[in-house]
Amino acid sequence: MDSDGAVIVWFAGVRWDAIMGTDRRIVNEIAEHRPIVWVDPADRSGWPGWMRGGPPAVTALGDVTRFVVPATPGLTRWPFRSATRLLRMLSYRRAIRGRDVHAVVVANPTTTLPRTKATRILYVTDDWVAGASLMGLDRTWVSAILDRNVGLADAFAVVSPPLAQAIRDRRPSAPIAVIPNGAPAATRVSPSFRAPTAGLIGQINERIDLSLLEATADAGVALRIVGPRTSRDGAFNARFDRLVARETVDWRGAVEAQEIPVHLSEISVGLTPYTQTRFNRASSPLKTLEYLAAGVPVVSSDLPASRWLNTDDVIIGADSAEFVAAVRAAIRAGNGDGAEARRRHFADQHSWRRRAFEMLALIEAGGRTRAAPDRTEHDDH
Repeated sequence: MDSDGAVIVWFAGVRWDAIMGTDRRIVNEIAEHRPIVWVDPADRSGWPGWMRGGPPAVTALGDVTRFVVPATPGLTRWPFRSATRLLRMLSYRRAIRGRDVHAVVVANPTTTLPRTKATRILYVTDDWVAGASLMGLDRTWVSAILDRNVGLADAFAVVSPPLAQAIRDRRPSAPIAVIPNGAPAATRVSPSFRAPTAGLIGQINERIDLSLLEATADAGVALRIVGPRTSRDGAFNARFDRLVARETVDWRGAVEAQEIPVHLSEISVGLTPYTQTRFNRASSPLKTLEYLAAGVPVVSSDLPASRWLNTDDVIIGADSAEFVAAVRAAIRAGNGDGAEARRRHFADQHSWRRRAFEMLALIEAGGRTRAAPDRTEHDDH
């Protein structure tokens, strides 16, 4: 823990108690070096304890202090957004009262960087403008907030090269670090037989390119799919139902977290089959490094984040034919010559701990740019 005790305020994209994703994984590592004030996105259920500034609105979680932000009905719709902004700023001011602030990180598409003398970092974890409709948000509003934050931030962290370009399009001289999602610490399980099976582990929704899975099954490759279905599109659901009805497709649905390592130990290749949308191409899929951390090779659709990793253990399938050929080749290759150890070592070079160090380095470097002439101070409005 840093001796000066100054906190990093983190405006998160999701609630602390949501499924653990980018925000919590990197914050857990950063908290080993700096105390964190975590600010939840505004939520209508956030009122209990908020008026008195106590639990459950304020909760101490080791070196992380969580602040819940309440909201009125219609929290993201005009004109209720003004009330949401006010409640967020009141929560922020309460959170920093009596504290020295080292940096403020905004990782939320609807939050404007606040007035502060501390370093301000915009952490872009997805193409928020392209994904606005997926989040039930107004695209024009999200774009306006992004434009404003691009003008206010001292430095930027993005999870993929396309997001870096999106920032440069708005501010060509912006100091940007590409900090993709990291690899989890691999959970070791007893050695097991790797079946000649391709595995897809994660949520099943419209971001998945079903044509790649169908082509893989058509080629006679056994598929194991592990994860909840969160899709809403009727045509997608009907098509997925037909896929998992095949004898060679084993869909396990949602499983407990402790079961995931077992599935990873039993498949021969992991799949990252995303559709070629603007939102997906700007993403940094968690599953890719999760496969590698388990010693499993990966076949991915053509995503910039997959190419950025620049390893022979992540094979790109630009179309269905290439994808299927890569899957079959990975299964045939097996795991001899220390291949599993090599993949685990590679994943360790991209651990969340390393990502935390990269973020802390960006914060320190960003603090040295605050004298830039195009910077102005603004409240969140």
